[in-house]
Amino acid sequence: MPAITPISDETRAALVCDDNVERAEAAEGALEDLAYKVQRAESPEDVSDKLKYDQYDVVYVHDSFGGGNSENNEVLEIVQSMPISARRKTFVVLAGTKYTTLDHMAAYAESVNIVINEADMPEIKTILKKSIPTNYLFYKVYNEILRESGKA
Repeated sequence: MPAITPISDETRAALVCDDNVERAEAAEGALEDLAYKVQRAESPEDVSDKLKYDQYDVVYVHDSFGGGNSENNEVLEIVQSMPISARRKTFVVLAGTKYTTLDHMAAYAESVNIVINEADMPEIKTILKKSIPTNYLFYKVYNEILRESGKA
């Protein structure tokens, strides 16, 4: 299997997985405003292909993407099966109607970094602007130790 690489060394990449055009555009706009190069996935199979060959800093997924639901979402299964070295570098956002925005227990239960209620999509930029750096700082020391020990 080929090594997973960033889209480019200086570009932060994001992948948007949402069948609803308005939500997808809101997520894309927020990520572009935060200086991410955004790609949109067309299907769960497309997500699988993209994640095999490229490293994404952020993956936004709506729980209904590709006909799924919160209990059975192919993209979440793909993300959960990523090698831990790649998953650790990927900030995963899960949106849906059943979540309370920034509910840490729900995020933990779904194996994602944050959850967002789709009613809060107009605020996604603010949510991401605060959540992504917080996550980076949380893992900063851990990632430094891995690098120093040659395991990252």
